[in-house]
Amino acid sequence: MNLKQELREKLSIELRRLRQEKGLSLQDVALQTPLSMNMIALMEQGKPLAARHYQRLLKFYGKKLEFTIKNI
Repeated sequence: MNLKQELREKLSIELRRLRQEKGLSLQDVALQTPLSMNMIALMEQGKPLAARHYQRLLKFYGKKLEFTIKNI
């Protein structure tokens, strides 16, 4: 798995969690953003889409992406 795939996988889990935590359906989010239900579903599956789409969804949830480098 490369870095982009790993990032999308972790981000997809977080996006789904944020939506469900707010009690929103895919349709609810699509109606409140410029994103389609299909696009949101693809992001929640970690599919390779343009970063701007992920950024729009993060902004809708009031979140931003940060990276942390940890010791292993």
